[in-house]
Amino acid sequence: MALTPEERQKRLDELKAEREKRMAEQLAARAAANPMQNPAMRPEAPAADGEFVYYYSWIGGATTGSWKLYKTPVDSPMAASAEARSTGGKTQQTGISSAGANVVKTASTGKVEVSRKTNPDGSITITYSDGSTSTIPAQGSGDVYKGSGSTSDPLTLNGVPFTGTRNGARYINGVLQVDSNNNQGGATTGSGTASDPLLVNGKAFNGILGGVTYVNGVAQSTGSSNTGSNTLTATDIETKARRTAQQDFKAALGELGLADLAEEVDNMIKQDFTVAQIKMELPKTASYQLRFPGMKALRDAGRAINEATYISNEKGYLQTLRAYGLDTNILGSRSALGTYIANEVSPREFEERVNLASTRVNENPEVLETFKSFYPEVDKSGVITYLLNPKAGMAVIKKQVRTSEIGAAAASAGFARDLMGISNIETLLPAVGETAYAGLRTEFQRARQLAQSQRRLAQIENQSYSDLEAIGAVVGDDAAKMLASERRAAREAARFSARGGVTGASLAGPTAI
Repeated sequence: MALTPEERQKRLDELKAEREKRMAEQLAARAAANPMQNPAMRPEAPAADGEFVYYYSWIGGATTGSWKLYKTPVDSPMAASAEARSTGGKTQQTGISSAGANVVKTASTGKVEVSRKTNPDGSITITYSDGSTSTIPAQGSGDVYKGSGSTSDPLTLNGVPFTGTRNGARYINGVLQVDSNNNQGGATTGSGTASDPLLVNGKAFNGILGGVTYVNGVAQSTGSSNTGSNTLTATDIETKARRTAQQDFKAALGELGLADLAEEVDNMIKQDFTVAQIKMELPKTASYQLRFPGMKALRDAGRAINEATYISNEKGYLQTLRAYGLDTNILGSRSALGTYIANEVSPREFEERVNLASTRVNENPEVLETFKSFYPEVDKSGVITYLLNPKAGMAVIKKQVRTSEIGAAAASAGFARDLMGISNIETLLPAVGETAYAGLRTEFQRARQLAQSQRRLAQIENQSYSDLEAIGAVVGDDAAKMLASERRAAREAARFSARGGVTGASLAGPTAI
């Protein structure tokens, strides 16, 4: 007898409630077994070490994911966001969804921390979702600094002219020191001799410091070098300073990830190119195209980005590859990175792809074998390379991975591989949702048990029964199929009762053998 709409909806609601209950139990069990699998509590990340900021990010669904530790350079555009996510605590995640796992609650008010900013004085300002802020004082904040660092307004520490380094700048008797390029000084080392040159921030100093002139870190006496072996003219000093400036310029480009372009830019400067001309001509050079192989495709498509964004994306890709222990020489080559960027794969999407390939497929032999059987082209490139190929849309590869997990779970329960082809599996996708692979295996085991009992009962009634019916009833949440099985079992119970006085209660209880 066909179900009425009300009966069907009621049964669907019951099945949904049962599934959500199982997922909630599974989530609780995973969290109890391993704190790294608890989306409701973010772990505390290691403290920043001066080079990197560390933070945890939740990757995957609530019942499939886990916390992953990442790091980003302290000077990267992502540093502020990473700093905000370095603190552990209760998150906004609730129920059986992973939504909110990457946002920490404020315990007292429920307001959410949005960002952290390290101020020049070393203090940290925290901004919350309601617009309010709080400040963590800097270490040693009991000291009082006053003054701008000029000769007329020297920097003082507790009333005494300051000599030393503060916030990356070098002061002598309260006066801020500068080099010949008007760059602020920093940490200084060396005595200023030829064998022990004066270095500022690790570079040979050119300029005047403390009333003494230095060329390439060597203190100069009036009209001659301090070694006494050669006389230095004003032209000699200017030439040496220019040579050092060129070296500093190339080093600065290297710090920006543009070392490969230093020669090109230097040649254009020597030809008196304006800044506008350099910006126009540089992308046409072979050096630029080798350094930014993905840029041309973006420009041709009218989707150009600047070099800083390009480099930031590269760093994001490489950070993910390293976090998952993957080969950056191949998957993170400049050419490969250019392909991701040319196809507008965001660092977030890239991380999703790597997680799919590495965690859910490559590290699970059953799923990997099924994936290769469903999609033979994978063997030609390897599953990770295949899933990172940006020409395959994200929705497509998610579907392929999910299809392979369902096929592997069915095979593990004893269902024939040819029975669970791609077309049959795709009908189950809406019902299984984000159920973890372990949960899928359990569901298919239940379907296997139902198939065995229902096939026997169907034979008694001269009916046929397919394994697909059992799979549809249990895994596919098909209320009609499940109800048909329940009614078939009820008829069998009634027949037994009529023949031998066996009650439904006795059928439901254990039977001694």
